[in-house]
Amino acid sequence: MTTDFVTFQRFNDKVAAMALAETFRENGIECGLEDVSENFDVSFANNEINKDFRVKLKPVDFERADTLLLQLAEKDLTDIDPGYYIFDFSDEELKEIVEKQDEWSSLDFLLAKKILKERGVEINVGQIQTLKEKRLEALAEPEESPKVLIIAGYILAVVGGLIAIIIGAYLRTHKKTLPNGERVFGYAPADRAHGERILIIGILALILSFAYQFLKYT
Repeated sequence: MTTDFVTFQRFNDKVAAMALAETFRENGIECGLEDVSENFDVSFANNEINKDFRVKLKPVDFERADTLLLQLAEKDLTDIDPGYYIFDFSDEELKEIVEKQDEWSSLDFLLAKKILKERGVEINVGQIQTLKEKRLEALAEPEESPKVLIIAGYILAVVGGLIAIIIGAYLRTHKKTLPNGERVFGYAPADRAHGERILIIGILALILSFAYQFLKYT
């Protein structure tokens, strides 16, 4: 898988992931399927929760993929089971589905709009676009400062631990994918600066440790 591809959707069911990937390919959307499940299940239970299959797309294809899924879901609306759980949602819960479209399936999103309309609550295209933009802004906000990880990184860096180098690199480079395919840094500039310092200190300490060991035995 090339670095051009980022995760579009995650599954713990391989069949569902393969079906989505095949749907994209049939509609001319280049995609890949990656299995990043845990390599070893200590419980020997083959627990599906530990499965992680990721359908990956190029960021420029995210909007096209979303449009395709909405078109396909539109066809399923007429055959929806009257007992489907979303019918019991309150107006506020349905509005939350529309607002946080990225957390729900295309069918749930369209059905939420349909039910709201039937209840006299119309949400137009402009409102949906505004909600989507606000949602992207919220998701793009840096994650909470990982203070414990930063402290641990500095402590391990001083003793020259390889783990400190990994922590530093993670803090400095960690990114997250937004629903529109854009990749943004996961942590605030101050936290990334901590990561860079931890990385540098860790590398220097590791080099000094190797040099000491070399001189000690020569």
